[in-house]
Amino acid sequence: MRKLAPVCAAMLLMLPATVNYPAISYAEESPRSFVIIGETDLYAREGGGGRPLGSISPYQNVLLAPGAPFSYYDERKPEEWLKVRTWLGDRWIRDDERVLYGTYEERKKTLTLIGTARLFDRPDVETDTGQSLAPQEIMTTAELRYGPKYVINATSASGKSGTWYQVETTWMGPKWILKPALMENVHAKTVDYDLKLSGAETAYEVPYEEGKGEAVEPGIVHAIAKWQYSPQAFFLFTWYKVSLPQGERWIKPEHEVLEDYKPANEPVKLTTKTRYFEERMPSYDRNVWLEPGAYKAVQIVGEWTQLETPAGLKWVNLKRALLERPEGIVPTEETVKLTAETQTYWFPATGEMCHLKGFFAPQEVQAFEKWTSPEGAVWYHIKTFSGTEWVKQ
Repeated sequence: MRKLAPVCAAMLLMLPATVNYPAISYAEESPRSFVIIGETDLYAREGGGGRPLGSISPYQNVLLAPGAPFSYYDERKPEEWLKVRTWLGDRWIRDDERVLYGTYEERKKTLTLIGTARLFDRPDVETDTGQSLAPQEIMTTAELRYGPKYVINATSASGKSGTWYQVETTWMGPKWILKPALMENVHAKTVDYDLKLSGAETAYEVPYEEGKGEAVEPGIVHAIAKWQYSPQAFFLFTWYKVSLPQGERWIKPEHEVLEDYKPANEPVKLTTKTRYFEERMPSYDRNVWLEPGAYKAVQIVGEWTQLETPAGLKWVNLKRALLERPEGIVPTEETVKLTAETQTYWFPATGEMCHLKGFFAPQEVQAFEKWTSPEGAVWYHIKTFSGTEWVKQ
């Protein structure tokens, strides 16, 4: 039997978990499964009364009896009851702390703790033993996935859901750990680029915030992996695995990070009119353009290049620029026919539609620019009441 290493009571403070735990759906039509985690009496009718007909011992799954009243969206009161299916037929049980909403499964599995995990006598936070497991490889013997008894919204449901794991310890016997940080839940993708850290950060040997970590000064580091996860609705966290002088470490930045960063101090030639931006973010403001010519690049972040311009430092997306204003656009005064089948676009080659079919009444308009695509499609730049648009003829 593998010996699990405990940690002293002084180290029991648990920092927020940083792994993506399995989510459980609690839609009204989902199977209504409950787990008995403490000896629970069975009664013939709601509210009990008389002697119990039997009892259910832990740990077992029970299902809601067919047709029994139930809703995840009704607040559960202290004296609630559940009608469940049993070997004695449909019977009533108290919906108290001995009942969790979820599923229980006995299954042996080898997992890797990357953070300290507190030990509980049963899947109940009130049964804390005061002991913990240090980060290590562990063998679990059962899993209990649970969710809330009362659903207010997606955020509350996610925050009250999780997984208990049963582990066999050599000094205390079987115990439980709650939502442990596991290396098996870290699904990082390989990357190969530099990061520019705008502020001081803390690095860890594993993607888990425990202990003091190691200080990393602002500057450029090389990233070799990236892991993003959402522990609950509307929250997204990012870890980067980076190469440092002391070895590979994980960083979850607290300050702005520039991905795929390259310093630059060289001229960039714009071969077509190019839209510029204050931030590295596209917009539909089509009134700010740089004329073709040479500009000094200051830095490059992914597909974005920061240039010195007469209007100050501006960002451009050089790849997108050739789709918004392709090379080969020429002036024209040709007349273009619009019909109910006409569709217009913000730009000739990005695919972003401006007006759908059925918007224009049959009419003729004068184009002021023309572009022929490599495939031979002819595009015309026209003026409408909503600005300039491109139409393919």
